[in-house]
Amino acid sequence: MVNACVRAHAQGTPLRPEQLHMAIIGAGATGVELAAELHHTTREVVAYGLDRVDADKDIKLSVIEAAPRVLPALPERLSNSTEKLLRSLGVDVHTNAKVAEVLPDGVRLADGRVLPAELVVWAAGVKGPEFLTRLDGLETNRINQLLVRQTLQTTLDDNVFAMGDCAACPWPEKNGFVPPRAQAAHQQATHLLRQIRRRLAGKPLEDYRYKDFGSLVSLGEFSTVGNMMGGLARGDLFIEGRFAKLMYTSLYKMHELALHGWVKVALDTLARMITRRTEPHVKLH
Repeated sequence: MVNACVRAHAQGTPLRPEQLHMAIIGAGATGVELAAELHHTTREVVAYGLDRVDADKDIKLSVIEAAPRVLPALPERLSNSTEKLLRSLGVDVHTNAKVAEVLPDGVRLADGRVLPAELVVWAAGVKGPEFLTRLDGLETNRINQLLVRQTLQTTLDDNVFAMGDCAACPWPEKNGFVPPRAQAAHQQATHLLRQIRRRLAGKPLEDYRYKDFGSLVSLGEFSTVGNMMGGLARGDLFIEGRFAKLMYTSLYKMHELALHGWVKVALDTLARMITRRTEPHVKLH
């Protein structure tokens, strides 16, 4: 994206129809967060001397979603407020739109429309790496995930465990599979640690039960939306704005703590705060 802006600034010819247009396929949390971040970042980049690029006129962002609304996994109220925000930023939102083909200079939708785009990002779902299908004696599904029982043991080999995005784990309460999300992987890692200890001690393994604590979606500098508690309460708690942003940051720090420990996270956070305060805010025109 940065290179595309620099090329557009340097060239002496008019912009091509697809130039500086970006299409994001998938309007789940990843696609929506990316759209908000790109909107903010492109304007920051252009402000640093690329005065031949008009961010509002030349740069165009499109989000494409096959479902009837953005953030289909979240309550409709949050989807509507998120879509309203994206549109207010100038992002083109296409719902009920299926992608038929990615072209060299754009995206063709199933209804025949072509959206010009120099950059295309796939954010419409998770698929396991191809090598998982070639592991002898293990069972995979259509998106290359290893099928596991609720003990997180693979279906055909009790000595092989799988967790996270590469594992298709049953979710009996929803009559489906545990979604490939960060909180699921975090919970499975904690559960699997206990189960390995139980196995080494000769004790029977316990089933993993997924607990949905809700969802938080960061819209960068603009807002954060989410619902807390998920299926743990009779009703969801909808949160938006600064409080949701604080919750999102706290959740992110929890994942960092699990990976790196208190010392590294505290030092990294302190370094970011110092850098942010001493960073010169100079824009070149």
